[in-house]
Amino acid sequence: MQLRRSVLIALMLVLFIYFEIHSCSDDNSVAPKPGPDIPSLILNANDIFFLDSDHGWVAGQEGSILLTVNGGIEWIPVKAGDEDLKSICFLDSMNGWLVGRDNSIYNSDDGGLTWEQKLFPSYSEYDDFFDVMFFNSSKGFVLGYQGVFVTEDGGEGWQNNWLPIVPARGAWDMSIVDEIRGYLLGSRWTESDPEILYGTDDGGLNWWPVEGSNASILRTILTIEFLDMSTGWAGGGLVMKTVDGGSNWQVQVEPATVREFEFTDQSTGFAVGGNTILKTVDGGSQWTDITPEDERIVDLRSICFLDMMNGWVTGRGRLIVVGEKSYQYSVIMSTMDGGSNWDIREFAWDVTVSVTESGDDTVDLP
Repeated sequence: MQLRRSVLIALMLVLFIYFEIHSCSDDNSVAPKPGPDIPSLILNANDIFFLDSDHGWVAGQEGSILLTVNGGIEWIPVKAGDEDLKSICFLDSMNGWLVGRDNSIYNSDDGGLTWEQKLFPSYSEYDDFFDVMFFNSSKGFVLGYQGVFVTEDGGEGWQNNWLPIVPARGAWDMSIVDEIRGYLLGSRWTESDPEILYGTDDGGLNWWPVEGSNASILRTILTIEFLDMSTGWAGGGLVMKTVDGGSNWQVQVEPATVREFEFTDQSTGFAVGGNTILKTVDGGSQWTDITPEDERIVDLRSICFLDMMNGWVTGRGRLIVVGEKSYQYSVIMSTMDGGSNWDIREFAWDVTVSVTESGDDTVDLP
């Protein structure tokens, strides 16, 4: 208890010093206008995770992370290596996990202020990780090109629980119903072999392909969300729902661009992707576009709701060129009324590129 109190005090002190330093100008906004001294905060936000109404984290490229301890009123940047980070989760306000490209797994025990890289066996040159989830301090899952990995000792050792047929581009997304049951989306990414859905009922030790889940309709799916072993949604180039565990699917929205779902109960759900936020209040029979009209919203990647009213969305924003400097923005959006109104904040990263004589001021960002 004393250690946790000391860490929290240290974190609040860091936040205070950081924002005192950055509050010297008349404009105290976290999104200053582009200029030579614009701060580097986070590059291409990929994932957002809120533990409660106060503690939240955002992971991005080049090891960039933002954390908050006051519900997003203030954010502080930290670093975890140089890899592109894809997924972040926390068990409590102190202990969290990160995964990303190049076989990278990180653990924090101080609320995300510092991160320790964990050793992980390399199976091939394609060892990028896409998703991480922990149930408790011992058991967790990591998904990547080589399938699904399970740890029972807090990340010290990992077992590769091979799927019946490892998809060409590995395990892409996971939706866990409870500690022993859940689904996994494997992506083959070919015309003849579309995405395949796998299920487990023994804590991930064994995975079985869901009958009928290799239908061509699943070809564009990027994400899944299951409330139980029967009812779930799949999203990508469209939105679909299943009520029989993934054997049959009904199209609800087409076309669509969905990267992530968040359902707070059987009726209320949200979906994000591209420059769109969708909401349903009837289990997905009808979806409503609740995106605010704002040029700062470009490519939304991740969503997190604590309940049907309070939630956050993050993703990639505008690329702005000022002279010979380029600034890539990320956005963090928050709502306290179920998406009727949104607070939008921009965070910039200096991705300076040379402006060519032809006037091409774009930068290639994955």
